[in-house]
Amino acid sequence: MPVYHSRHNGSNAVSVCGCPLVPLKTAKYRGPAPTPASLGLTDEFVDLVDEALRSFRWNILFKNFEVLGDADRVLVYLTLWIQKCLSVASQAGSAEDAARQLEVVAASELPGPGEAGFILGSWFKAGPPQDCQMAKAYLKQLRQETASRLLPLFYPDGQPSKWWF
Repeated sequence: MPVYHSRHNGSNAVSVCGCPLVPLKTAKYRGPAPTPASLGLTDEFVDLVDEALRSFRWNILFKNFEVLGDADRVLVYLTLWIQKCLSVASQAGSAEDAARQLEVVAASELPGPGEAGFILGSWFKAGPPQDCQMAKAYLKQLRQETASRLLPLFYPDGQPSKWWF
């Protein structure tokens, strides 16, 4: 079985510091990502968060991941973020506690492309400071949206899912 690569590789999305500003299905979190509706896309649109959630379980099993485009870089970032969310949620005492902790971590100011301490610094391109700030805001928006979509998967019916933990 091959590694899952993003279908957004090679899209015409604007790319800043190695982050393609692919539309994001969110109404809750503001950021630089356009909405699918603003670009005339349908409800069936699959964004990077959907791809990361679908491909997480099989992509973590591979030792190597060949990056075929900027969207793959973001897919790797989100895969690491989902792993972090699993770690935080597994330490929480309840679904409500996990939700609070994940919201705090997702909204925190983590290093972004072009900054010292960014976990995937060698994979993302450095650029002008304003572009790197936009990429950092985009990654924060993706983190927040991913965490909010993970909670119902982690805690269906308020109980920890045996398939995720």
